[in-house]
Amino acid sequence: MAETLKIGLVARNDHYDDDDPRWFAQTAILVHDLGHDTGSLRLHRTPVPGTKGAVDQLILSLGSAGAFSVAVQVIRAWLSRDRRRSVELTFTDARGTTRTVRVSADNAGADALAPLIMAASELAKEQ
Repeated sequence: MAETLKIGLVARNDHYDDDDPRWFAQTAILVHDLGHDTGSLRLHRTPVPGTKGAVDQLILSLGSAGAFSVAVQVIRAWLSRDRRRSVELTFTDARGTTRTVRVSADNAGADALAPLIMAASELAKEQ
């Protein structure tokens, strides 16, 4: 890949509240695995106006096809552990269009990730 593909990732779950300690434990696994396996993860916190809370977004900066493949594998494995999990992936394609894809355990195949895979391959062609 000639450039770095930056992907915003927000983990979701239909079973737990966002501040449930059990959900924190599950997302901590995703954060650890992505950080360890890709080496390109950072946490971005956006304060929520009118509250004491913030929305956490993971930012993956993937500069190689290998790192991209590993990130996809980690996300799929994490989703497969609980059918109520999903992730929202936000990225900018080669045309400069910001796209968001929601991937759940039920649709974590290539079809759901096709827009993200296409964006990564477009960047790879720009080398």
